[in-house]
Amino acid sequence: MKITTHHADGVTTISLAGDLDMSTAPSLQEQVAAAAIETRPQGLIIDATQLEFCDAAGIQALVLARRDAIHHGIAFRLTNAHGITRRILQLTGVLDALTGTPGRA
Repeated sequence: MKITTHHADGVTTISLAGDLDMSTAPSLQEQVAAAAIETRPQGLIIDATQLEFCDAAGIQALVLARRDAIHHGIAFRLTNAHGITRRILQLTGVLDALTGTPGRA
């Protein structure tokens, strides 16, 4: 997986490309922790435009990223989840919490 981080206007965007699974989930957690501590943004966006797959460890990493952001007073939002990743997040019941769009399919 490739992780790219961009900071602008008080918002940190972490873009994910590839597979978010048990071997790559710790990298996401490290990036979120670094953003929260080093840049102290007002908002944290996880951009899943190029995320191709997400397993249970990946879901856990996303949920923990949200929890950690909120713990640090940072607004959190997952964007552009699509395909199988979006469907898995829907089936597990975390899509709305991660995207901040309750009731949206």
